Amino acid sequence: MVDLTVVVKRRLIRELQAAVGRRWVLHTPEDLIVYEYDATIERGLPEAVVLPDSAQQVAAVVRIARRHGVPVTARGAGTGLSGGAIPCDGGVVIVTTRLNRILEVDPENRIAVVEPGVINLDISQAVAPHGLYYAPDPSSQKACTIGGNVAENAGGPHCLRYGVTTNHVLGLEVVTAEGDILWLGGKTADPPGYDLTGVMVGSEGTLGIVTKVVVRLLPRPASIIPLLALVDAVDQA
Repeated sequence: MVDLTVVVKRRLIRELQAAVGRRWVLHTPEDLIVYEYDATIERGLPEAVVLPDSAQQVAAVVRIARRHGVPVTARGAGTGLSGGAIPCDGGVVIVTTRLNRILEVDPENRIAVVEPGVINLDISQAVAPHGLYYAPDPSSQKACTIGGNVAENAGGPHCLRYGVTTNHVLGLEVVTAEGDILWLGGKTADPPGYDLTGVMVGSEGTLGIVTKVVVRLLPRPASIIPLLALVDAVDQA
C-alpha cells in the first residue's frame, strides 16, 4: 500500500481534477468504498477514483499518477471473479465505464470498433440487424464491459465452440505505463510481426489500459438448441 501524505494526496487530487474535471474525480471515503471490491471477496481501498471519457484523459491520468509514484488500476463494471479490478496497493483507480461508445460497425468485414466501457451484450444487439453477433459470453454479458473482458481474457458458455475473448479481438488502442497512446494489431486477422494484441489480452491491466477494441463478429446461428446430458463418468462425457 502506498502511504500518501495529506499534502501529496491533495496535490494529486487537484491535478486529476484539472485533467478530467472535478465531477469525475472521487476521493471521499464514502465514494471510495464502492470501488474497493469486485465480484470476489478481496478488498483494496484506493486514494482516488477517476472516470475519464477519452483515451487522452486516460493517458493524462496515467502520467499524473506516474509523476507522483502512485499505482494505477483499471476497472470496468467490476463483475470479475479473479480480483483484476481491485487496487491491492491503493493508488488511483481508472474506471472506463464512461468510454461506452460503439464507434464503428463494418458488417461487410464483420468487425466493430468499440470503447472499453461498452457492455458485452450491447455489441450483439447493435449488430443484430446485420445478422451478426459477438460470440464470447462470460455469463455476465448483460453487465460486464468489453474492456474488462479483454483484460481478463473472459470466457463463458460459448467458449468450447467459439473460443475466448482473445480469439475475437483483432486490434487494441492502449495507454502504456508511460502515458503514451498506441495501437496494437488492427482491423485484419494475423497482421505481420509479433502478436502484441494477444499479449495484451488477459494481462489484467498490467501492460496497459485498453481504450478501444476491434472485435470480430460472427453470423448469427440459424437456431440455438440447449442440451442437458447426464453422465456417470468422465469417459462417457
